[in-house]
Amino acid sequence: MARVTQWVRDPRWRLRAYGGAALVLALLSVVPQPYEARAKLVPQEPGSLGLSSTVSGMGQLGGFAALLGGGKQPIDLYLSVARGREVSDAVIARLKLVERYGSARKAQLALAKKVDIHSLTGGVIEVEARTHDAPEAETLTRAYVAAISQRLNALSRGRVRRKQEVVRARFGEAGERVVKAEAALNAFRRRNRLAEPEAQLGAELSLRAGLQAQLQAKQVEVQTLRQFQGDENPQLRAAESEVGTLRAQIARTADPASGAAGPNVAGLTEVSGEYLDLYRDYRFAQALYEVYARSSEEIAVESLAAETASDAEVIEAPRLDVDRKYNVPAVALLALVIALAFFTELYAPATGIRLPVIGKPRP
Repeated sequence: MARVTQWVRDPRWRLRAYGGAALVLALLSVVPQPYEARAKLVPQEPGSLGLSSTVSGMGQLGGFAALLGGGKQPIDLYLSVARGREVSDAVIARLKLVERYGSARKAQLALAKKVDIHSLTGGVIEVEARTHDAPEAETLTRAYVAAISQRLNALSRGRVRRKQEVVRARFGEAGERVVKAEAALNAFRRRNRLAEPEAQLGAELSLRAGLQAQLQAKQVEVQTLRQFQGDENPQLRAAESEVGTLRAQIARTADPASGAAGPNVAGLTEVSGEYLDLYRDYRFAQALYEVYARSSEEIAVESLAAETASDAEVIEAPRLDVDRKYNVPAVALLALVIALAFFTELYAPATGIRLPVIGKPRP
């Protein structure tokens, strides 16, 4: 122990130790040579059941597209999928890594050390594999790209199936509602010997019925948004604002008036009032039916696309980096040794700092 302390206090031995350690670490920084392969892919945004185009001219019903899964997915969701156990298990199975490492757990640990998946600007996912074998790095990257694409495709197909179930159920309900509303409207009209709604009620009341149908649809949207997305969602606030606007427009039709387009709601008789209610229900049912009828056709197209197209577009195929790579742990230790040598041999003596192990600074 005394001899070691003597060596540490001797500047020449310290310089030899620093030099030897730096030489060894410099060698370990490049031997064995590390190789790095990378690939970049961009997840494709899921469709919105085609509802966005269907309801583009019906602003009060446009929120249904988002409610049924048409919103933009955050990049964190795709990262979670790419880093998930299903993807790594698929890579292990594809490359038969259990045979190489002896168990699935050891293979998972090896992949965690060799592969890094992260996001870049613009929603790009980068897969990076770093090993001391060039073919292995490229093979791992290629396997991960394939596994991520397959996983996203599987999730997309599952999402499309769930959308199909929702649309089919809602489409059937909407069809039954239209039939019942139209039958009730026609029966009431024949029973009371009334003309067609537009002729009987006038253009102003027909417009009011349309506004009330839009208000009912928007209220359904608000309830769904509040239930599934919370009270602080910006889309909920926008929908509530639209509800207030619709209510104000409807309230303006409540003042008694009669013009060339016919009487408004304040000038209705009891029979005409009931006729208006039935016509409003029919218009609302018809609006929902048209939405789900068109979306049913478009979900069929989306289903076909999900079976043939990929939900992840590879914008940079797996490849090895051409620049020289270094072993990061050895480089970090080399920097530490250089910093320690600078502090003990230059900085401490120059500033008069006394180091207990080394002793008095050199004059």
